[in-house]
Amino acid sequence: MRWIKRAAPAPLRVVIADDHMLLPEAVRVLLEPDPGIEIAGVVYEAGRILALVAELEPDLLLLDSQMPGMDGLAFVDRLRVAQPTVGVVLLTESPNPELASAAFERGVKGVILKGSDPAKLAPALRAAIRGEKPRNELRVAARSAPRREDALVLARRRAARDGIAARLDALRALVDRAIFGNDYDWL
Repeated sequence: MRWIKRAAPAPLRVVIADDHMLLPEAVRVLLEPDPGIEIAGVVYEAGRILALVAELEPDLLLLDSQMPGMDGLAFVDRLRVAQPTVGVVLLTESPNPELASAAFERGVKGVILKGSDPAKLAPALRAAIRGEKPRNELRVAARSAPRREDALVLARRRAARDGIAARLDALRALVDRAIFGNDYDWL
């Protein structure tokens, strides 16, 4: 009997865009030992992101949501037109359900808090590019913001969706995602 050795899958090619030099370098050091992820490039200026993405053709852009001279969501719209096959994961400093909701409506694959557990970054990037949902949505989602945690507590009690939105003055889309587990993850 002959065994056929399968070739290893191509690594996930990532471009990191953040205006702070320390964060992209830390992410690079964290991800480079992973054979399944290749850091294709790093960019520190918002005005150079599109050109670098066009040149390097990565699978994923890990994008700071707040770079000088750039609105992260508006940039995602521009990227969708220029490079529609590139997945985007936003990096953000603080949990913002409105940002996450707007980002996912634009096709962003994930939103990651900059203060997240570094050990979860590589698995989160792989899951995002595959379009996977978080494994434990209620536990993961509950870490993001107190108002979201309140919404999840009410969801666990099987309160009606409209009742949750009315009581918390929350966006209906955010509540739907918290209850029904649409495609996003907070680390």
